[in-house]
Amino acid sequence: MNIRTLREPTPEGRMAAVAVDEMLRHLDAKPFARIPDYADFRAAFYKQMRIEILQATLEEAQKPRNEARIRDLAGELACLLI
Repeated sequence: MNIRTLREPTPEGRMAAVAVDEMLRHLDAKPFARIPDYADFRAAFYKQMRIEILQATLEEAQKPRNEARIRDLAGELACLLI
């Protein structure tokens, strides 16, 4: 995992870090280096997209202080960050 996927301040920056990681992972693969295709990027983006959506939903849930919703979302987010 690229540190930029955690520290980049914008969602688009974090997604760009995932794209670069996926590209480099495929180009560095031995003995069959290749350019990643649609399915590779789709799979690579899945986890980061879920994290982004959950973080946004968690921020929204904190506004009215819905404690039960916050616990559910925080638990789901924790599972993805492992």
